[in-house]
Amino acid sequence: MSNIFKVLKTDAEFLTAALSQSQVDILELRGDLSGCIIDCEGPVQKWSPVSVKVADAYYMRSEFEFRMVLA
Repeated sequence: MSNIFKVLKTDAEFLTAALSQSQVDILELRGDLSGCIIDCEGPVQKWSPVSVKVADAYYMRSEFEFRMVLA
């Protein structure tokens, strides 16, 4: 996992990540794995106000943090 990243929050940021096919790490914010990276290095495939699809899996925007890897 890279230490240089940008947290994606807005639709514009998800669009930028999707168009650039940047790798995205997913950090769980709630539950037993709170604070843990649960999925690494997949591109954003689809997003909505409620969820984000990364590497063929859907994640709730309210329960996960999405980090675009910059380097």
